[in-house]
Amino acid sequence: MMRAILRVCDLSVRDQKGTLLVEAVSFAIPQAGAVVLIGETGSGKSLVAQAVLGLVPEGLSVQGRIEFDGRTVELSDRAALRQYWANHLALVPQEPRAALDPTMRVLPQITGLAKQAHAHQAMTSLSLRASVGRQYPFMLSGGMAQRVLVAGALTTQAPVVIADEPTKGLDDDRVEETVSRIRQLLDHGRAVLAITHDIRVARGLGGHIGVMRAGRMLEQGPVEEVILAPRHAYTRAWLDADPDRWPRRTAQRIAEPVLHAQKLTYAVGDRRLFQDLSLTLLRGSITAITGPSGCGKTMLGNVLLGLARPHAGTVRWCDGTDPHRVRRPALRARFQKLHQDPASAFMPGRVLRRQLEDLKPVLPFGCLARDLPPLLDRLAVQPSLLERRPDEVSGGELQRIAIARILLFKPYCLVADEPTSRLDPLVQREVTELLRTLVDEQDMSLVLTSHDKRLVRAVAHDVIDLQ
Repeated sequence: MMRAILRVCDLSVRDQKGTLLVEAVSFAIPQAGAVVLIGETGSGKSLVAQAVLGLVPEGLSVQGRIEFDGRTVELSDRAALRQYWANHLALVPQEPRAALDPTMRVLPQITGLAKQAHAHQAMTSLSLRASVGRQYPFMLSGGMAQRVLVAGALTTQAPVVIADEPTKGLDDDRVEETVSRIRQLLDHGRAVLAITHDIRVARGLGGHIGVMRAGRMLEQGPVEEVILAPRHAYTRAWLDADPDRWPRRTAQRIAEPVLHAQKLTYAVGDRRLFQDLSLTLLRGSITAITGPSGCGKTMLGNVLLGLARPHAGTVRWCDGTDPHRVRRPALRARFQKLHQDPASAFMPGRVLRRQLEDLKPVLPFGCLARDLPPLLDRLAVQPSLLERRPDEVSGGELQRIAIARILLFKPYCLVADEPTSRLDPLVQREVTELLRTLVDEQDMSLVLTSHDKRLVRAVAHDVIDLQ
């Protein structure tokens, strides 16, 4: 049996009140092997990685130990754990926007202690052009920013790489590519701990899989054994949430359009993202915009909403209004956007309930009290989360709160920019089913930008491919 390079023993995390957030989790990663943790948002997966690195948020206490290459370190000793950073443990963080310095260009952030040539090689291996290294993080799409973080980990020589959602926000081709690059680490004798919502990562890396829920490890074992013969009902439900298994529904072809676009062209420098593109959005219909990371999906959605001007072509809303000249707040409120990165849609440091209450002047009287509670219930959001700040809830929880906020406006058209890329499969299915139901119930037009072709096949009535 291959020797374990990292063994996690009885890892537990408690909050200030003594409540267990993670309970007695144990597993071992063999040299040149992989362990993949899956589970719903808030299950404790990321807390496990943070505890191993000594990075749990202030106010949380950790018990247990790790055995690293024959040496034992108590998980409560953060100073000792920090000595293992970079040279022994490398992290691919979950949130690119939070992990990258917005004031620095990309290349110096990738390079770190490595040689610049090594950083260029890592970028090339992930299909990142050399010009990306000269850009700032805010100039990158979500998928490109995620690949930058993976490239940064590839430049280290750490024998163990912890990858927290390494494929989040990536299109299908980039998912396969990123998994391939992580497998290269295994081929070179390095070990990987991957935390993911994407079962394709587990299949691609092989090794062992652990299924977590509510801070507990429900089952673990070799990937193929768990996937083919799951013992726990939750694991079976997780696997059944794959978009390829969703039932198909046909569109309610109501003739009334909510938007017409004619011969749209948009370019960045000399590069045209789309050209002479025409489309009509109908009530009760779902239109998907798909294509690789950086192809212009988000920008097309912004153009349709009047948030960006096309270089050529026109957009007209349901009554002929040019969205760039709209003077009617009530109409503007009916054309909404759900952002890919929920953190960018909320004010940092302000309690979420206060941010929802800020909408009272532009919502119908009594709307918050009447409509918000059932929306939170349908989206599986605990009302107590609204008493927290945006940085105190998970990315998936924040995205569901963002969806609830938008649905208060009962939009004619909703442009959802990768709305489920941060959600686990079970919640992804629930949220997508809710959006599909709202399309039917409210005759709403949904524009769904997505990298996930399986999701697009399952839900879209029309597809615009920007390949």
